[in-house]
Amino acid sequence: MLSFKKIDETDLDLIKEYMKRQPFRSCDFSIFGIFLWADYYNYAYCIYEDTFFLKGLSDDKICDYAVPFGKMSTEKAIELIKEFCKQNGGIPRFYFVPEPAIEYFKGANIRKLEGWSDYIYIAEDLKTLKGHRFNKKRNRLNKFMRGCVSCRFEPITKENIEKAKEFFEVYLYEYAKDDERFAAESVLIRKALDMFFELDQIGGLLYIDDKAVAMTIGEIIGDTLIVHVEKALRQYDGAYEAINYAFANNNATEGVIYINREEDMGDEGLRQAKMAYNPVMMINKYEITFG
Repeated sequence: MLSFKKIDETDLDLIKEYMKRQPFRSCDFSIFGIFLWADYYNYAYCIYEDTFFLKGLSDDKICDYAVPFGKMSTEKAIELIKEFCKQNGGIPRFYFVPEPAIEYFKGANIRKLEGWSDYIYIAEDLKTLKGHRFNKKRNRLNKFMRGCVSCRFEPITKENIEKAKEFFEVYLYEYAKDDERFAAESVLIRKALDMFFELDQIGGLLYIDDKAVAMTIGEIIGDTLIVHVEKALRQYDGAYEAINYAFANNNATEGVIYINREEDMGDEGLRQAKMAYNPVMMINKYEITFG
């Protein structure tokens, strides 16, 4: 029967292995999404019959479960969670369920999680910015490049990881918010940089005159490049467009069809910024409850 263990650093290799096998393009099913958010959501996992089970506490402090995946059929795995809840006095509630998995939850109460849909783009679109749909983004990028003869993009490596950490501290100093989510994200981005290579992340830095002005962190899961972190100093107009373009061209290589730029979390500014890149689809997510 199911027996859950709180996630810690000794579990990293196992999580990596199962993330290679998960079937979703959602950002939640990633090394960054599970390992780095483990403390915030109090994640615990279980491997049973070569199937990955995950539970945690959502923002309302109720125990939730992710869609299980692995060798076992999804229907059977869901039934095991329902039985686990029955034996332990909990409610079988599933959270951040990506839309393609809804078919496994027949007879359940389903509620869309507003603000948590992932924005998915065709990788080639963000690598080329071709066509009238991208006129504004292409113009902003070109203006930035024309005014910045000394700018360059570097992948994050062991040689410049300290520069990435320095950039993020500058970013925090300039744009810090009195907000719980911002504080939590800041902690995990620091951890992501500290464990960057152990976590198999990829990233990049944008420089102007040897000063880092933008940074991005992501990972490739299946056919999708997931952009987990994208930060820029706003006084450098066009820096966001430049880091986006450079990161896509450096990392959306053979086998990468889509780019996932994650959610807007209900922020109207983020929504407009993400829509401006013309997503090809949205991965809606749901809260699903039995009983």
